[in-house]
Parts: sequence; structure tokens; C-alpha cells
Amino acid sequence: MSSKLDLSLSADHTEVHLKVLEQEGQPAVDVALSVEDITRLIQVLGQCRETMLEGKELPPIEGATFTPVTRTKWALQPEASTDGSVLAFQHPAFGPVGLVLPPADADRLMHGLHMHQQMRQQPAKPRGRLN
Repeated sequence: MSSKLDLSLSADHTEVHLKVLEQEGQPAVDVALSVEDITRLIQVLGQCRETMLEGKELPPIEGATFTPVTRTKWALQPEASTDGSVLAFQHPAFGPVGLVLPPADADRLMHGLHMHQQMRQQPAKPRGRLN
């Protein structure tokens, strides 16, 4: 199976060329996309994916493959309709992302962060001889 799409990043990293390859007599198409265009495309594709998964159970997060974000800006704010919190952050690959934490999930997150803080504050235990 061959791909109908080809993506290439420009040498100066300012745009991506999206090429729809020639298929069954249809001419090839080449579209230059800016960072803003890519962000919008990611958002639209995400909305399409969300719609396609409507009514289906979300897969478990345990065991899922993901790449942790280490360089981001984030914000936390109250969320009125659930009485929870919104955690939003800039994902380098996907753009702005946010999730609503209902009160029970916010409490779980606070508990987990508190446990991690306590682990960091405890002195390292001696491990014995290394060799």
C-alpha cells in the first residue's frame, strides 16, 4: 500500500509542503502550510477523530505509548460547568491542549503531586557498593 500524501519541511523550517500525489488520473496537488496552518489542521483532524470515536469507549491510558512534553507553558483555571479545573498547556507538536479535571480527578492529581513532592524531599537512601 502506498501513501497518497507526502510531507516535507522546508530548509528554513518556515513551512511544510503537503503533496497529494497523483491518483487515478487526478493531478498532484502541492500546498504550502505555515505553522498556523499546521496548528489549524491538527485541530480539525482532532475534531474529526473525536467525532469518529463518538459513542465508543475511550481506550485505557495504561500501557499507551506517548511522548512526554518537557518544554511547555501551562495554565490552571477553574471550570464552572463541572466545578472542576482546566489544565491547559502548549504542546510543541499539537499546539494548545487542555483537559477538564472534575473535582475527584483534581483531588487525585493533588494527592499524586503531593506524593511526588515528598519523594523528592526525602534524602536518597544509600544503595551500597556500586562495584
